[in-house]
Amino acid sequence: MFNGVEVKELKPLTDNRGFLMEILRGSDKIKEGGSAAFGQYYLMTVNPGVIKGKHFHKLQIDHMTAIKGHAVLHLEDGREGSPTKGQKEKIVFGEGAWKLVKIPPGVWHSVENTGTDVVYIINYVTREYDHKDPDEYRAEFDIDDRTTLWKPSVTG
Repeated sequence: MFNGVEVKELKPLTDNRGFLMEILRGSDKIKEGGSAAFGQYYLMTVNPGVIKGKHFHKLQIDHMTAIKGHAVLHLEDGREGSPTKGQKEKIVFGEGAWKLVKIPPGVWHSVENTGTDVVYIINYVTREYDHKDPDEYRAEFDIDDRTTLWKPSVTG
């Protein structure tokens, strides 16, 4: 795992009625800014066979978990001066591989649906989305290069 990316293994508490699983607590070390920091939560879906969202943020920190379906989170460290700059990682998450992943600013990320059903993702972010001035910088995901993840190409 490279510098600044953190993973919290999630543990469902299961009984004959179903399960309950804590995702993020105000006191969790993985939560940026402690119990006082809050931006917004949102729900996102990714359709089967889709890779969604190669982008990074300059200011925002994401805390992402897949709550339904099977997915791979693709990461690439794009931070200048980072000891892991250019390093690429894949994190499998979703049903049966429950994880919360903290993604710091400057780390490219996208979600690939690796299953046959829609993937549902909850993301807690440290800043509200600003529709007039979004903290989001996009690039194209190179579908032919999944093993090395992405070819460098930045569009703002």
